[in-house]
Amino acid sequence: MESESHWIFGRLNIEERRMYMYNSLSTAMKDSAAIKACQPFAVLLSHFFALFDEFKKENKPVSLDPFEVVKVDGLPQQTSNDCGCFVASFVEYFIDMKPIPPIFDVEKYRDRLAVLFIKYARMKEVNFIDSEDEAPPKGPKKNLF
Repeated sequence: MESESHWIFGRLNIEERRMYMYNSLSTAMKDSAAIKACQPFAVLLSHFFALFDEFKKENKPVSLDPFEVVKVDGLPQQTSNDCGCFVASFVEYFIDMKPIPPIFDVEKYRDRLAVLFIKYARMKEVNFIDSEDEAPPKGPKKNLF
């Protein structure tokens, strides 16, 4: 959320035509701003799917109506400027298909992320692995045909 200096996590459910909004700083004003930030995506995504015939493939009617934006309740709430950690944790819980606990220890999560980053950096050193942005530039692609 650019104007609010706050991060949120959005999850799209195509079947339900809904965009779920995960907000770790839930106040009336922040929720309103978060929903407002999601609206352009809700509109554009319906047009995107219609353009690429995603709904026609499954014999579903094509609708250009915006996706409904739904606020997810019962989430842990931050007490200081920790929205990045909360968004990363929400994504991780979603990927692992685990429920988000109502209480969240952000300090413990930060420590865990730091250890993971250190382990990753060490693995790159030991195995001589370059990230894409560290690797030398590749030459132009050759046309095989």
